[in-house]
Amino acid sequence: MRLRVRAPATSANLGPGFDVFGLALREPYDVVEAEHIPDRRVEIEVLEGYRVPTKPEENTGGYVALRMIEGLGLSGGTRLRIWKRIKPGSGLGSSAATAVAAAYAVNKLFDLGLGREELVKYAALGELVSAGVPHLDNVAPAIYGGFVIVCQEPELRIYSIDPPPDLGVVVVLPDVEKGSTKRAREVVPREVPLRSLVHNVARATILVAGMALKNINMVKKGMDDVVVEPARARAGIIPEYEEVKRLGEELDAGIAVSGAGPAVICVIEKDRRNLAAEALERFYASRGYGAQVYVTEPGPGVTEIE
Repeated sequence: MRLRVRAPATSANLGPGFDVFGLALREPYDVVEAEHIPDRRVEIEVLEGYRVPTKPEENTGGYVALRMIEGLGLSGGTRLRIWKRIKPGSGLGSSAATAVAAAYAVNKLFDLGLGREELVKYAALGELVSAGVPHLDNVAPAIYGGFVIVCQEPELRIYSIDPPPDLGVVVVLPDVEKGSTKRAREVVPREVPLRSLVHNVARATILVAGMALKNINMVKKGMDDVVVEPARARAGIIPEYEEVKRLGEELDAGIAVSGAGPAVICVIEKDRRNLAAEALERFYASRGYGAQVYVTEPGPGVTEIE
């Protein structure tokens, strides 16, 4: 048996929602083809796109497939062929997309009947390979689609909300290397002032209410973080952070670092996306950065394709 799946890029945090908020994007996305093989092992081949490890233990999708095969006592293994279109280390959930595609494919190939929450748990194991922590804020939206809230304590709860229908997204990926996601997590403060906590709780609440009420202006206002993003900017991980936030205010858009960066996500009305894309591209060019720009919108989770 053979199947092909499409796994979306995702944007985690959206400002104040560190390790809690995530949004699936319609573009870019990875494609992974999975095939059942008789031996209990995992083979990986990268056919197109960015280079990623082909050793199963070092590849987020390969690691997930191995853990599922071993942990569930499956008879046989899988061969994964990857079209890697989401740049690793971009802040767009590249590692999560591969992990999610593998979890989804193994579930289908072996007719396991796992629900979405179980798939999230398995896919999160892939983040151990890339980040050292099985965080869920990328894998959850890559499975559920749309906007998700992840609560892990005292037990896992995932809440899915359809974003406002006219919510548009522009993602700008400046041509810089941020280093590893693990490094980006290491610079996050372990303690924060009470004033900063109150600010972030208020903004996170506004963002969630905006998603639920289909109010884009509330979503924009909620995308403001005074804890994680500034710390990463001070560590040199997010270039031109203060200036791009000011540009967001001028554009009447919500601006946040996408995941651990360096990508930046801009939330704006769909009919104003091209205006924002051009302004952001000009901004980074004026600072000497090349950039990839994606004019997109919220999208579905992992799906099987022909």
